[in-house]
Amino acid sequence: MDPEAAAVVTPHLLAREELLWCGRPHDTSALRWRAGAIILVGIAALVLRSIPLDSGLAERADTNSILLAVLVGVLIAEAIVFHSYLSETFYGVTNQRVIIVSGLREPEMAAVLLDRLNTPQLRIRRIYRDIELRAPSDRIYQLKYLPFTNPSVPPDWIGWPECYRLIALEDARPVYDLIVESAHKLESSE
Repeated sequence: MDPEAAAVVTPHLLAREELLWCGRPHDTSALRWRAGAIILVGIAALVLRSIPLDSGLAERADTNSILLAVLVGVLIAEAIVFHSYLSETFYGVTNQRVIIVSGLREPEMAAVLLDRLNTPQLRIRRIYRDIELRAPSDRIYQLKYLPFTNPSVPPDWIGWPECYRLIALEDARPVYDLIVESAHKLESSE
């Protein structure tokens, strides 16, 4: 258990609720991909600015390089927001719920009751280093993450079904197994 995550998650526990696991995202690959994209777009902008061209192409290259520079700025801002969310996100698994505490200014708590898992209301699945708790839907969503939003709790305004993600866990398999086992124990005790 991560002691810092435990300190953040523990105040959100209910009566007779035990903290079984807590942690936080450990994602460097997503940040590396973002840095790579920023570098590639930045290099493209610099190349367009440095190539001597005739006057018609030079104007176009100047316009394109300015647009690429703006895109680099947006990519840098999105990477900063993404990293800020990752550094301020904490996860907890209890004998009753999965808890996500996250937020840029003020930490907000989102929780999923374990007795809702693997029912028509909510499904759990593990995808590499992520665990996803999502309401079943006929629609398939290709976007894993919307830019400038919390990657663990997608915004309500997008109209997607309920979804929670424990992203970038060091070892997602034991956490997934713990969630499933706790849900089964809760189910069998009823």
